[in-house]
Amino acid sequence: MLRIVALLGVLGLSACGNPCQQVCPAMADYARECGLSVTEGDVLTCKAQYQGGVSDETFDVCREFADPAKMREWWTCDDVAANMTGAQ
Repeated sequence: MLRIVALLGVLGLSACGNPCQQVCPAMADYARECGLSVTEGDVLTCKAQYQGGVSDETFDVCREFADPAKMREWWTCDDVAANMTGAQ
């Protein structure tokens, strides 16, 4: 019984949030692979940005980039670093 509850909890956590919020942990994982320092607080801050409504266009882009393979296909480590530091 405990295993089932734990599994449902994990599944529930992974499915939480809108697609833009789901990009945050995927981006953090990619940033760490690139050698960047990312805290859990950074991920929570990222998710908080997307708690309100977002445009349909942003929602669609987030849905596409929530897939880690797509993210790596389009973004380089330099892109991730620039995004995280706010560089344009």
